This record gives sequence, C-alpha cells and structure tokens, in this order.
Amino acid sequence: MKILKYAFIVVSLLFTAVFTGCFGGQPEESASIDINVSEDVKAIESMQKKIGEQTQQLVKMQQEVKVKKASKSAGSTEEVKKLEQQIVVQQKEIVQASKKVTEVKSDKGKYVWSMFRGVPNHNFYNGYNIMPPLDFKWKFKAVAGGFKASPVMDAENIYIGGTDNTFYAIDKTTGQAAWKLPVQGIVSSTAALYGGTLYFGTEAGMVYAVTASTGKTLWSKKVGASIQGSSPALFSGKVIIGTFDNQIVALSRQTGEQAWKVTAAAPIVSSPTIANGMVYIGCTDGNMIALSAEDGKPVWQYTTLKAIASSPTENEGVLYFGSDDKKIYAVNALSGAIKWAYQAEGWITCGVVKDGVFFTGSNDRNIYALNADTGKLIWKTPVESKVLTTPFVINNIMYIAAGKEFMAIDVKTGEKKWSQKYDYSINCSPIGEDGVIYFGDVESNFYALESAAK
Repeated sequence: MKILKYAFIVVSLLFTAVFTGCFGGQPEESASIDINVSEDVKAIESMQKKIGEQTQQLVKMQQEVKVKKASKSAGSTEEVKKLEQQIVVQQKEIVQASKKVTEVKSDKGKYVWSMFRGVPNHNFYNGYNIMPPLDFKWKFKAVAGGFKASPVMDAENIYIGGTDNTFYAIDKTTGQAAWKLPVQGIVSSTAALYGGTLYFGTEAGMVYAVTASTGKTLWSKKVGASIQGSSPALFSGKVIIGTFDNQIVALSRQTGEQAWKVTAAAPIVSSPTIANGMVYIGCTDGNMIALSAEDGKPVWQYTTLKAIASSPTENEGVLYFGSDDKKIYAVNALSGAIKWAYQAEGWITCGVVKDGVFFTGSNDRNIYALNADTGKLIWKTPVESKVLTTPFVINNIMYIAAGKEFMAIDVKTGEKKWSQKYDYSINCSPIGEDGVIYFGDVESNFYALESAAK
C-alpha cells in the first residue's frame, strides 16, 4: 500500500504545475463493475488520464516546433530552442509519471491489475522462491481444446480462455474449475483483469466483461470480424484492443460503449502496449503505430520492411519490438526515433527488459539477450524448437517454452539450468507467483509447477 500512496503523491506533485484542481470530482462509476475497486485504484485511473492530457500537450509543442522551424521568421530560432528544452523536460516527466502508475499491481494484498505481461507497458516480472528444478503440482484439462492465450490471476484463481470457445477460472489450490463460461469464438489472446472484472476478446470479434469471482457476464460487444492474438490493455477507464479487420478500438470498461476507433491499413494481431499516455501497437503492414490513449489520434509511426505481429515492450521511454523482417527494434517511445536495430535470424513475439538487458525468443530457434541501450548481443542460446512464448524472468532465471520443452535459463550466461519436455507444444507464456509457475499447452492441459525452493 505504501507504493500505491507514494505513486499517488509523486504524480500529484508532477501535475500540479500543469493542471489546476485536484483528482476529486470524478463522476460515480458503475457499481456492478467497480464493486471491488478501491478509491486508490480510481485515483490511479484519474492520474492516467492526466498523463494522457500531458502527452497531448507534448504533441502540440512538437507540432509548434515544426511550424516555427518552417517559418524561418525573425526570432523563431530562439523560440524553437526554448520549446525544444521544454519538450525534453516534458518527456522526462511523462516517462517517470507513467512508470509510477504502471508499476502498481496489487492493492492491500489483492490483485487488481493483471493483463498480458502483467501491466500496460508489458514489462512486468514478479515471483518469489521460484528456482529450478520445478515439480508437478497439478494439471487441469480443458473440455475440448487447448490454450493459445496466456493466463492472468488473482489471489484465488487462474483465468484463461481456450480454443474450445470456453473461458475458464481455475482454482490455484486444487487445479479444479472454479467456473467456466461458454463464449462466442476461440479465445486466442490473454484477458485483462482489472478491479475484479475480466476483459477478453474472441476470434468471433466479441469483447466480454466478466465478473472474476463468479463468471457472470457484465457486458459483451461485437467490435470486429475477429480478435486473434491481440490482448486487451486497460488505461484511463478504457479497454483497448486490435482486430483482424484493421481496427484499433477503445471501449469504456464500464459499459463497453466505443470511446474511439482507428482504422489501420492492415490486420492487427499485436497486443496494445500503453505507456506515456500513448497506445503502441504493431500492424501487419509493417508499421509500429503510436496513438493518444485519450482519443486515438496519431502521434507517430515507425515503418519496418515487413509485418509486425510482435507485441511491443516499453521501458524507461524506449519501445522494443520485432518485425517479420527479422529485426529487433528499439525506438524512442515519445518520438518514434530509432535507437538501434538488431538483425536476428527470425521474427520475435514479445520480450522483457530487466537490469538493462532485453530478453526474447524467436522462431529462428534461438533465445536472445541484448544490451537494452545499444542492441549489442550479450548471448544467444539455441533451442530445439521455435520460441512462440514470452520469457518470464525472476531471480536471474528465465522461464520460457520452445515447442514441447519448458526450460529455465541463466540470464547472465544463457546456460540452460533445467528443462522438461511435454507431449504437446506450449504457445502459452508462463506467469508465476510465490513458488509456482503456470502455463498451458495446445492440446488441453494447463499446468502448475512448484519450485523446489518453496
């Protein structure tokens, strides 16, 4: 709780110079949605909105610089220099404020925020007492399909959608179904859990809001032809997701009503990443797009040579992602300016930054560790199969699946410390907590493995 209060104080001070008034005065939110959301979480949501507003101010300043540079009028050089200095300060403030509000995961010991890669910037790693070897704890079997999506969890349950048109809540203690919900379409993307409500999309183009404790549907909306792989992210009261018919859609998390929609040039399978008041999402036309989280207006785009199915990761104002041109990119998250590009041997899905290192796996059957600042290769470890999962890093160990093999790798050296092979491929990225890791396979099985260190 101290972290949450510290975040509130820091961001409040940050915006005092820019915005008048206080964080109060917001309209009452829907009781059916927010029954488990504390006042502190509502305050975080209000702060997220303020970050979005400050980002919009930054965009206006950047546009003003372009206009003044083009005018070449007397005195414009000095004005441009002053504006550019203000922009640098504004960028630093936005990055630091964004970091504070995306770091918060739980409130009073209860999970209130859990989504693909944990938080909106997709750079979360957490767990305690997880050291190899890992031992079998329990196995859950789905009714009639496997798991392409990755799980999220709260204190009681694991939540994951299946390829059998069913969404599951699995009791973390017993491995038995707490509830299951038939839905329209395969669930191939990860749900977002926020304030006791689950939000997820299906390959039938539906988005659902479901009570995590009971599986009761609060609302459902048809938003596109299909949602394939794009996992929703929540920010400032909005559920944001990409569709296979070229749409990036923001819905009210309370009602499901559309807040804004952007039409891209090609299908979206990338998951939206949210940081610095912006939505970052890859498009299969080869563009990484940055939009205002508040209204969907374009901020910048970076063009690669081939499709981007990779879900980006943001860390300290830098955005990391892969393209089907087999390169890993790092760009300035506020401007889209290239920082570095690394030539891999295949495409990547998603990575994580920890202690100055970017970790990721690739379909070229390698796992990479790159210097996050320079893109220089630190190590590369070959594995037997394509890597379609995102690494889970804790205690200097990376847990990752490649094909049918689940393994633990030393993040300092790239050395494999432990592995176990299963009967079916694993496309589900693992998550973990105190001494336990969770993941599923493509057939029907979902596993809990317990660390020997627990």
